[in-house]
Amino acid sequence: MPEKRKNFYAYQIDLHYLKGRRQVDAVKWDKQIVCDLFDHINQLPDNQKTQRFHDSWLIYLDHFSIETSYLFGRFAYAEYGTTGELIHADNLTRRPNPKHLREGETLYTYFMIRKSDGLLLLQSNMKLNRPRVEEYLEHLGEPVIRNNQLTYIQICTLVDNSFFENIQALNTVNKVSIEVTTAQAAADENAAVQMLQSEADRMDATTVKLDFSAKFRRSGLAGAVPFIRRYKDKPGVTKIVVKGKLAGAEKVIRMHESQEKYSRSVEVDGTGQPTLRSAEAILSQIAQTRAPLRREDEDA
Repeated sequence: MPEKRKNFYAYQIDLHYLKGRRQVDAVKWDKQIVCDLFDHINQLPDNQKTQRFHDSWLIYLDHFSIETSYLFGRFAYAEYGTTGELIHADNLTRRPNPKHLREGETLYTYFMIRKSDGLLLLQSNMKLNRPRVEEYLEHLGEPVIRNNQLTYIQICTLVDNSFFENIQALNTVNKVSIEVTTAQAAADENAAVQMLQSEADRMDATTVKLDFSAKFRRSGLAGAVPFIRRYKDKPGVTKIVVKGKLAGAEKVIRMHESQEKYSRSVEVDGTGQPTLRSAEAILSQIAQTRAPLRREDEDA
């Protein structure tokens, strides 16, 4: 069977809840809650477990299984609304597209969740990315989230240690740029991001940048990393770029370039998409070899 190289990105699933008398935000991992959430969505009728975006594309949970040490599944998505002419690759002849406006080609994105600690491996996809999956799970899994007294579910990007190490190594941090999109719900827990989203929406903008130009000199470099951690994975935050100097030379550090990624050869079908069996085998291998996530609480 033919093979293609596919990328799988690593994330960490956090379950947020209010803790103690003061009702402060806390994080835990509970595999049973996540099992119940996916099982709830999977059992919904197709029309109820489908989420549409801008009336041009849709996603739904197409396959889900609970295994001994992991959860495995795939999302299906389809784009629709265009029926441009088809062109032959060799002789350049054209003919009308037989597809209807309300039809779209079904494509798949595979995922796996390690039961022991909430490690999520997700196949790279421009549309079915971390924010979209997070939004889908929160929307369709709302009854399970509510019944388990959770406030929300967060999918956190795992980055290589080199990202923060490279920031610490800078002699001077000149600027931290944070890009915010209006495509995500307002970030209630971050007033600055919430305000920017409101302003961008009012001006019909799709994205807006928040630039921090105060210099973190050598004595203040320790504050740069905690500062960035507070914004990483906040709803609406899509990009973080750090600019500074190292040994007198300009240095640019982009968070997305440091994201933990696994590139693997996977068996594909006639349409070039990974087969279910091959995708599960590859993701299982990665999950078995990837070191445990560090957590303060071990509720698994």
